[in-house]
Amino acid sequence: MIITVKNLAKKIKNCARKKAAERVLLITLSMLLVATAFLAGMLPADEKCGALIINSNESVKKYSMIQTVFKTHFDGAVAEIDIGSNWLDEKALEKTLLNKNPDMIFSIGSKAYLLACRVAKDANIIYSLGINWQRFAITDKTYVIASEVPPLTNAMMYRYFFPDIKTVGILYSKNHNKEWFGAAVTEAKQAGIQIIGKSIAKEKEVNNALNYLLPKVDALWLISDPVILSGMAQVKEIFAQCDARKIPVFSYDQLFTDFGASFIISADVATMGKQAAKIAQNLLSNKGAVEKVQNPAGTYIAINVKKLELYGIKLNTKAFSSVNEFIE
Repeated sequence: MIITVKNLAKKIKNCARKKAAERVLLITLSMLLVATAFLAGMLPADEKCGALIINSNESVKKYSMIQTVFKTHFDGAVAEIDIGSNWLDEKALEKTLLNKNPDMIFSIGSKAYLLACRVAKDANIIYSLGINWQRFAITDKTYVIASEVPPLTNAMMYRYFFPDIKTVGILYSKNHNKEWFGAAVTEAKQAGIQIIGKSIAKEKEVNNALNYLLPKVDALWLISDPVILSGMAQVKEIFAQCDARKIPVFSYDQLFTDFGASFIISADVATMGKQAAKIAQNLLSNKGAVEKVQNPAGTYIAINVKKLELYGIKLNTKAFSSVNEFIE
């Protein structure tokens, strides 16, 4: 009887383990089915599209805007995918993209472009809204819309609006903007502007770099660089030091208005979306040669006249007809 009870207990224990294992297996299979259905819902593998949009992070306002404008102006079937979600299985995603086999990929942001390069096969790639496109390999099938207004355009605007400004400082990191900075120095000379730069490798170096740079310049040109603008503390420090020395900050994005930017020249994102759609249409219809690298077609200019007058900066009021927004 004792042996029988022990055997029975063992059988019950084994049965419980088996049922637990079956439950785990069932849950795992369910999760896999949900993930597969999710990916399939985004990109049906058996349905070919004219253009596939890969967005680095659709929650970013300008990324979302350029995607919306592109879809409005592109005459063809469009599939979309947002890779901003960290939990997404990239291998499964790449397989789905390969099966999709689009004629054209519009990659928004650097993360999207790198993924597109891995899975594009023979598809053309349009790349925009990435920091300094020159950092990445550009293939024969890559077409770039630069995110930055050309340095020469910026420098010419600085001279046009502010006749007495001759030297402009730039903080940058070599990993992200070495190529761009070199081009900016050369192009600014053509407009009569001397660029004085200071490179840093870590965000903690911003304060010392400002102490070195600001006494040497008439204005600071704040560029898109993830090391320089790594957090709110760095941004506030830059504007605080410039304000204390009455050094105007020239920037590339309207989001710096509230921090105290004196002058902003930014690429018009909506126009860039139309530009990307036009490139896509021309490539798909084989309507002649398409320029490999294009500057943004439109710009947006904002100026804070009160702050500039407070700093004692001489203004060319004739240039005000070019202004889109007067910052109060």
